[in-house]
Amino acid sequence: MLPMKKISLIFVLFLAVFGTLRAQDYPTNPAAVELFIEAKTLELKDNYLAAIDKYNAALKLEKAAGIYFALSKLYSSVTQHQKALEYGLEAIKLNPDNIDYKDHVADTYIILGDYTNALKYLKDISEKRPDDISIMYNIGRMYEAMKMPSEAIKYYDNITENYMYDETVLLRMADIYEQFKDYQNTAATVEKLLILNPTDINLKYSAAASYVKVPDYDNAIRIYEEILSTNPNNRDVQTEVIKLYFRQHRNSEAFEKYSKLLNRDSVDFMTKMDVAIAFLQASAEDKEALGVSRNILQNLQTAYPGEWMPQYYLIYMDAQDNPQDADTRFTDLLSKTDTSAELYVQVGFYYYEKNNFKRSVDIFKAGADKFPGDYRLQYLTGNSYYRSGDNRSALPYLEKAVELNPQDLNSLSNLGLIYDDLKMNAECSRLYEEAFKYYPDNILLLNNYAYHLSEVGEKLNEAKEMSKKTIEKEPDNASYLDTYGWILFKLKDYKNAIIYIDKAIKLGKSETLLEHLGDIYEAMGEVVKALKAWNEALQMNPANDVIQQKVNKYK
Repeated sequence: MLPMKKISLIFVLFLAVFGTLRAQDYPTNPAAVELFIEAKTLELKDNYLAAIDKYNAALKLEKAAGIYFALSKLYSSVTQHQKALEYGLEAIKLNPDNIDYKDHVADTYIILGDYTNALKYLKDISEKRPDDISIMYNIGRMYEAMKMPSEAIKYYDNITENYMYDETVLLRMADIYEQFKDYQNTAATVEKLLILNPTDINLKYSAAASYVKVPDYDNAIRIYEEILSTNPNNRDVQTEVIKLYFRQHRNSEAFEKYSKLLNRDSVDFMTKMDVAIAFLQASAEDKEALGVSRNILQNLQTAYPGEWMPQYYLIYMDAQDNPQDADTRFTDLLSKTDTSAELYVQVGFYYYEKNNFKRSVDIFKAGADKFPGDYRLQYLTGNSYYRSGDNRSALPYLEKAVELNPQDLNSLSNLGLIYDDLKMNAECSRLYEEAFKYYPDNILLLNNYAYHLSEVGEKLNEAKEMSKKTIEKEPDNASYLDTYGWILFKLKDYKNAIIYIDKAIKLGKSETLLEHLGDIYEAMGEVVKALKAWNEALQMNPANDVIQQKVNKYK
């Protein structure tokens, strides 16, 4: 008879080994049982490789489902997942009703990325355990992994509606609804999350934002007001509420709240205009904002009949669909409101943006004649002439703009280009030298003046230093590289000139760059390479007579 202690130890070990197995899973061969127990002992000591050897030895004596299952789990532990799958499937063959086996095989398929087979086993388990929430969730995750979110949502919804609100499940649902742009269900799902986490401010933001997208402004305002009840000074939320009032055309309430936001008793006309313009600008990404802006402007036009800005922006909005009617309305507005330089700026700029320089010149010039002290209108008139290619007409307006505002960089830059184009070399040099008093390191001015000096062949070393500063700040600017290379050419440093012109060409070919390259090769006596560069330039612009004459020299 065995001692009591040994009997108790064997009984405990027997439970550890066979406690989870059904009768048909047990190994019955005594030698196999002994090996199985030895393997389990080694496994409990985390000696997995030795345990695997013992289990395999037991398997040679008896093909028992429990041995296959034990080996499958051990192979998973040592990350041999393909072997784990093979042994797990063998266990299922011997006992197809064992849910634990199927659950483990499903997990192994998931690790191996075979979601289709994992799903098959998970569904089989679910049929036998229909109330197992974790299985439902895993099935949902499999459908998501297989890019079938509409199937996943069925299982998540079943959990939520029939069993419990689970934070992880609800987050998955909200994410799927958001992907489907089903903002109503997104908001409803986030509200369920708020039941679990009623103080989560980020969830409240998310719910309100979803309601805005529905759009369901009443519910969005309700949630924003909840936030404000605990944080009344939250300016971001106050702003959102004001926007929603405007979207609902509740302008009076919106401006009342807006005045409180600004800590004022009331809001003046220009502040209201700022709101309307802000919505107009937002309409590029939010089409509904356009309607809000129109509504505000129409109300302002009625409330402030003497102000031109609401009418101007209403015309501007309508011009997208009916530009001919806008021309008539703009002309009428200018004739009625000719006391505002800003109106001439705005209307002229409308045409300028559309590259209709003939019309922008007419409007800017009329404004410049009426308001000769406004440097903006002088500059804009000159710039419109410049953009249309009429540099001679642009000249007096840009000179006047510089006279009125000697530090205006745009006026200085454009006037310098025009002086250069009109070969007014003394005026050009004088202008840049004056400009450098205000902007000594402006690389645009440095580049333009350096190029001018290279063209007239003056102060080339000084021009080189100026140009060098530009490529140090913008080493990938093709225009600046071209200038530097051209100055080197004028200094007869042909080898380095080619290096910089080549760099510029690699950034983007142009006929000017190719012409310069050809000129350098010609100076080096490499006529074949020069002709190749010039001919490539002519392919880009066959009408360039200057380059054609260079080619003709060598025919």
